[in-house]
Amino acid sequence: MIFPGRRRYIGAGWTLVAIGAGVVVASGLGCPVQARELAPDRSGADFSASRGPTQISDPLQAVNRGMFSVDSTVNRIVAGPTRILGTVKWIPRPVRHGLFNAFENLEEPATLANDLMQRKGRRAGETTARFAVNLTIGLAGVIDVADKFGLKRTREDFGQTLAVYGIGPGPYFYVPLSGPTTLRDSVGGFVDGYFSPTRWLPMTVLERRGIRVIKYGVAPSTVGIRQVARGAAVSGETNDEYATLRQLYYDQRTAQIADLPNLADDPIASEPADRKPQKAGAGKRGG
Repeated sequence: MIFPGRRRYIGAGWTLVAIGAGVVVASGLGCPVQARELAPDRSGADFSASRGPTQISDPLQAVNRGMFSVDSTVNRIVAGPTRILGTVKWIPRPVRHGLFNAFENLEEPATLANDLMQRKGRRAGETTARFAVNLTIGLAGVIDVADKFGLKRTREDFGQTLAVYGIGPGPYFYVPLSGPTTLRDSVGGFVDGYFSPTRWLPMTVLERRGIRVIKYGVAPSTVGIRQVARGAAVSGETNDEYATLRQLYYDQRTAQIADLPNLADDPIASEPADRKPQKAGAGKRGG
């Protein structure tokens, strides 16, 4: 049974998918192309803003920097100088990780759709199994039981699908709370939204928007790189956090398109360590 008023959403969703498929066909590519560039390893990298020009078009840089400044101010007020909203200490780590898992499980239908559009049959099967296992045994996805069964999390979105078929990223944008994106990825996110289970559940507009705000706060795919950029700025490894994050975003998206490990797989891993204060005299060598 389709809930009243949902038919137009279903039609719009399939229309968007058809448009995306049309873009792919119009590009003259009959099958996915191999990623032309792999993401460099940023672990221990030099985060100086002078490393080189970014490969992302940023024609609205002045506006984007303004949005980034607003977002950074909010994050400092809410999460402190060394963290961002998605890694706040006053939300216990197990709770943050559970919320991340739950929201990631809601993304599995979109991942499945994009697996199929990218002709990744085996991964489509694994995505389906992950969703079923975590939805049931994993308490609606709060616990990633599927990972313990060897079904590793993968993330495919329509932005990646467009990229695989040769569509460029377009201009770069920074959206407060959500973080960095591009025109291609923004369109992709809009299409992916039609595959989210929350789209089809009988919920009020307020409830749906509330879930969206929580998702953007604790579980966007950019939490990991935003925390890394913040850490680099705090430690003095970069004097331009905005430019560093912009490059990290490009690197992460390149890695995702090439099916390489990246911080979007487990952004919790990017959290700064909670160091306990040393006791007086601790660490001193005797004699």
